Amino acid sequence: MSVVYNPFDPAFIANPYPVFKELRAEDPCHQIIGADGVVLLTRYDDIERFLHDRARFSVDHRNLKLGPEQDLEYEDISVILFRDPPQHTKWRQQLAKGLTPAHIEAYRPRLTQLIDEHLDVLEEKGQADFLGDVATPIPFQAICELLGIPVQDWAQVHAWVSDIVNLTEPVASPEVTSAIVRSRDEMRAYLRDVCAHKRANPGNDVISRLLTVTTGGFTEEELVNHVMLLNVSAPEPTASHLAYGILELTRHPEQAADLRDDPDLDRNAVEELLRYEAPLQITGRYPLEDIELHGRTINAGTAVVMSLASANHDPDKWGPTADELNLRRPRANEHLCFARGIHTCFGAALARMHGQLTFGRVVRRFPNLALVEEPTWNTLLNRRGPTQVQVSVR
Repeated sequence: MSVVYNPFDPAFIANPYPVFKELRAEDPCHQIIGADGVVLLTRYDDIERFLHDRARFSVDHRNLKLGPEQDLEYEDISVILFRDPPQHTKWRQQLAKGLTPAHIEAYRPRLTQLIDEHLDVLEEKGQADFLGDVATPIPFQAICELLGIPVQDWAQVHAWVSDIVNLTEPVASPEVTSAIVRSRDEMRAYLRDVCAHKRANPGNDVISRLLTVTTGGFTEEELVNHVMLLNVSAPEPTASHLAYGILELTRHPEQAADLRDDPDLDRNAVEELLRYEAPLQITGRYPLEDIELHGRTINAGTAVVMSLASANHDPDKWGPTADELNLRRPRANEHLCFARGIHTCFGAALARMHGQLTFGRVVRRFPNLALVEEPTWNTLLNRRGPTQVQVSVR
């Protein structure tokens, strides 16, 4: 009997790893039923190779062969996420001038303060939804502060971002697509005004720094699109990572105790928690030529979906304990959560910093941390995660 891959099955949503195990063993290059030629890869080695091979695999949606009824107009946001070199290389170099490793590291004291402020509230309440009350507001506020978004506009920006982030989902209803387009256009107009203000009143923030780049800098539209990308792509996966991490630490009290007693474990704990539960479950590529893999021909222009979550649990990479959480796991940082190659996540360092400052802090401050009830799960394909993580700290 062939493996059934149904990402909308409630059992899969709650725990996809048994299905991934079967796919890796029996059908690692899986034809997704009802998806018009789309194939799913699940093995670590295959996915890592595809991510590195930029000569044969594109991220540009314009290389996808569409059927006559398909329309990807709403996805046409010209940013590094959807472009290959040389355009990708140019844009990434420009972004790197606005947000350097030094800028991220300089933000560490402020991020520590933000986390402590939210943990103070959690302590006062005694019981709360860690996802909604702690994990979500911290990275959103952090990226707004780094970019230089005025405080009075945060609520509106968050509303726009909550729509636009659905751009990363491979399936969208007409209503969702309409909301993406509307919020994208409104946010673009808003960001043009922000850029105009910062040209006249520059500050020590990412937008101001990007506006001062003169040689080979962004056009205004490119700058607006990439500021929007940073606002959309950074906060939600980080929030999911923080929520996932706390959820798994409550489920694995022996691992939480080990982290509590050993601050030197903070960095590796982040990597293992990322490996164990990927904030972004999938990524995609489009072959530029026909490819043979595991007895199947993948035609040029086919959408290839790669399960980062499955790769991170592949025993051929991680050994017989691949499905276990081990905060001391050697080479945990070789997970694929941030992809590989030239398209490695631009915000990886900032996301890691959030985890490094949060997980150890929580278990040391709240030794009685406990899960109040099992979480419910969303039904998103790429951004699978809990809709709430109710914890008590007393």
